[in-house]
Amino acid sequence: MTTYSHSKLGTFQQCKFKYKLQYIDRIKVELEGIEAFMGKRVHETLEKLYKDLKFQKLNSKKELLAFYSQQWDKEWHDEVIIAKKEYTAANYKEMGRKFVSDYYEHYKPFKQLVTLGLETQDRLELADDIQYHVRIDRFACDKDGNYYICDYKTNNSLKAQEELDEDRQLAMYSLWVRKTYPDAKSVKLVWYFLAFDKEMVSERNEEQLSALKQDTLALIKEIESCKDFPTNVSALCDYCPYKPQCPAWKHEIELEAKSPKEFKDDDGLKLVDEYSLLDETRKRAESKMEEIKEKLVEFSEQKGINMIWGTEKKASVKEYYKVVFPEDKEEIVRLIKQKGIYEDVSSVNYLILGPKILKNQVPSEIIDKVKTEKAHRVSVSKR
Repeated sequence: MTTYSHSKLGTFQQCKFKYKLQYIDRIKVELEGIEAFMGKRVHETLEKLYKDLKFQKLNSKKELLAFYSQQWDKEWHDEVIIAKKEYTAANYKEMGRKFVSDYYEHYKPFKQLVTLGLETQDRLELADDIQYHVRIDRFACDKDGNYYICDYKTNNSLKAQEELDEDRQLAMYSLWVRKTYPDAKSVKLVWYFLAFDKEMVSERNEEQLSALKQDTLALIKEIESCKDFPTNVSALCDYCPYKPQCPAWKHEIELEAKSPKEFKDDDGLKLVDEYSLLDETRKRAESKMEEIKEKLVEFSEQKGINMIWGTEKKASVKEYYKVVFPEDKEEIVRLIKQKGIYEDVSSVNYLILGPKILKNQVPSEIIDKVKTEKAHRVSVSKR
């Protein structure tokens, strides 16, 4: 039985190479982003709040904040990454304290809902051999038969309602709730955006949940058939614990460790600088050639000639007509099909067909007619 989770699926969509290291190669890392570290401490603190309430113990805000600080100091380690260098660990620690404090003041005495589970560890069967991990920060209900899937968010971005209405994580958990608690009148998805002291809610109907389940199974099928795990460079790389092992960043990290002389003598650095210089030269040459081409055409029209002579070579200037199609080509394609000439003017788009073959998205008979081979594409960009 294979188990998937929201984080596992999200990692695959974020970066397939990270997915490979984490879930296939199972490489353990000690590195941890400060945002994730702070988030864990906040979750632990709110878990203690509701766990103690089950035993009729209401922690004071002072006691809760003391627990938060104690956990922070206890779990702190030197491998915590602070990507935003303008802030310190103390800044993040104080941020977490404010999250806990604001939440406490907002919801005390915490009698709005009955807590059914904290940091749940349940499983939802999606198919015969596939399970989905159900980990809910706080699972609760009210006296009217409504169930609540509560999630604490410690990031500094507030999602739009439209984005939450499309969110997969809590919606997948609601499938488990509806299956486990058939008496549920409704299942509400609740996000607490602690940085903004704001609560946001969403719900899904049966049709939406059915579509979500099928989409999730399709994604799992893609994962299980995946054979290529490329890197995906994005803003999230600065927070990735696998960055030192990533082919996209490994060389930069090596350069940072070198002395100024070793840095200048690095073969890779010199090759990129040379390639970049040639690339810029080529772009400037192409731009200049286009400019001269326009002047050659103008010169030929003024002189009434179609051959212009240079010192060693000559330039031929020939006039021709080209067809300019509208940006929206749907109407043109419709008419071509209607008039029965589609087969005469259509062709296979190999740029689209190629990736489909690599992903096994075409019949095997077609795949058998081609072969795959390694190729390389080199491009340069700003660091």
